[in-house]
Amino acid sequence: MKKRIVLGIDPGTINCAWAVLDVKRSEKKLLGAGLFNIKSKILQTQMVELSLGIDMLFEKYDINEVAIEDIFFAFNPKTVLKLAQFRGAIAMKILLKTEKFYEYTPLQVKKAVTGKAKATKEQVRYMVKILLKIKKEIKPLDISDAIAIALTHTYRHK
Repeated sequence: MKKRIVLGIDPGTINCAWAVLDVKRSEKKLLGAGLFNIKSKILQTQMVELSLGIDMLFEKYDINEVAIEDIFFAFNPKTVLKLAQFRGAIAMKILLKTEKFYEYTPLQVKKAVTGKAKATKEQVRYMVKILLKIKKEIKPLDISDAIAIALTHTYRHK
């Protein structure tokens, strides 16, 4: 059986979090997690910075599956458009690296990890720590969301 290395991404133009899981049957191990270091305030430059970050992850880890959070409802149409462009850039970059690219809604992620579709971010973080036996604190919450997205994928695609 081929080794499964799953990258989970919680997209955002300010905090874009990532997590990499090593999956062997029912055993899951967190290999790494963090935030992409996006410094620019200009969307096009942010996309380039993110692209370089994704390249770095694919070089460091033997990633063969990627899961990303789908766009959520937002009140500000400008924010949704900006995030949609950003996610499009992420999707293009990932599809150039692997065909195994999956999207999950925030409700699907929360339900998969906590059992409740309306769980709080703190409840998601708590369950991520329990499920992966992580002792240290996970901060910011975007990182635990990225881990939860990767976990959701492993539950839905065994």
